[in-house]
Amino acid sequence: MKKLQRLSAVVLFLSALSFVSCDTEPVDPVLLDNVNNPENPGTNPNNPTNPGTSDGSYWPMALNNEWVFDVEDEGESPMKITSTESIGGNTYYRVNYSFASSGTGDLTGEATNLLRHNNGDYSVRISVIVPDEQGMQITVSPYEYTILKDYLEPGQSWTQDVQQTTSYQMPGVTLAPMVMNFHIENIIQEKGISVTVNGVNYENVIKVKQTQTITSNLTPGMVLTVYYWFAKDVGPIKSESQSGTFTSSSTLVSYTLN
Repeated sequence: MKKLQRLSAVVLFLSALSFVSCDTEPVDPVLLDNVNNPENPGTNPNNPTNPGTSDGSYWPMALNNEWVFDVEDEGESPMKITSTESIGGNTYYRVNYSFASSGTGDLTGEATNLLRHNNGDYSVRISVIVPDEQGMQITVSPYEYTILKDYLEPGQSWTQDVQQTTSYQMPGVTLAPMVMNFHIENIIQEKGISVTVNGVNYENVIKVKQTQTITSNLTPGMVLTVYYWFAKDVGPIKSESQSGTFTSSSTLVSYTLN
């Protein structure tokens, strides 16, 4: 049971932090973005009947686009779009950043990340893979959330509730699945601002505050707060995150767009 609890903590860690350090969108996946249709999020989050009109590309998505970040206590870390995938008729861009070999003791895991841009919505889809552990097979459902709506104005917000289920299979043993619930609140704090990062001034920047409240039936709840800065025609340029005593930040060092 102690090992199972440690494994649950690993999955929680990988899921919650898989894009915190590199700036960066449910269960089989279910996206509840104030509406039941993720393809039609709406111009007004309180009246989501019309598709949002993008104000421009705040995260350019094309093969071989790359952003290099200076991650606190880790050094430089590249995030490159390496391929595309089709899921549910939607095109996702796979990035090569993940928390490989993160875990506790002999329990490790890897989170893979996919990006999607639909009109003015930018989404992150996270899949966690945990290797078999002493005959136990672990299956983790992916989850997806919207990280930015570039057509909203300062003070406008959106809320999402997504769920992730981790199932365990071991011969002769019945184990209850771990269900993680993510309540995600997002708000546009600033828009059209100038921000200097590592000596470079970026115009037309949007600042987003995201608060994730994560609860599980097997592990204590946690709250993760992340601030993101996105520059028009550049992408993510900065992030700051905090959860309890944990803090992290990343800043853009260089980028290549195609």
